[in-house]
Amino acid sequence: MNDQTRQNDLRHLFGAAGRAHHAVYGGPNPGWARWYAEWMYGESLSMLESDPSVDTVEAWLVRADERIRSEEPEGSWPGHYAAWFLEWDDTAASE
Repeated sequence: MNDQTRQNDLRHLFGAAGRAHHAVYGGPNPGWARWYAEWMYGESLSMLESDPSVDTVEAWLVRADERIRSEEPEGSWPGHYAAWFLEWDDTAASE
């Protein structure tokens, strides 16, 4: 699977997770990162090469949230999260 396909698949997974989370909670949820990590893990994270644990996915989600809040990049959050996850996944897979 090439990097563009991996990023698109992951971006779509983030979008689906966001819609599912909104359907369940309809607003803020202090445990959002754990919920997303477990939901995404259940849906399959086959596009990630490092096979991260749920705890690692949760930590990456928190890290991505902190990064998006500090950098305020243009565009949709799922695209940024996907790109960052692939960076961190590639680093983890090479360790």
